Amino acid sequence: MLGKGLRVETWSRERLEAHLKKIGADGPPPPRYVDNTITGSQKGYNNKYIRKGGER
Repeated sequence: MLGKGLRVETWSRERLEAHLKKIGADGPPPPRYVDNTITGSQKGYNNKYIRKGGER
């Protein structure tokens, strides 16, 4: 099944590490920007107020 146009190869650890470094995936992801600014209340599609992250 894999012989139909697909090339299957096994990468060495060094090659994999070099590839990850090249694409920028060799470390943890950058921190996400969290918008905690206070804005006016907003209503969603069901006429209920939208809760921002962390609100109860």
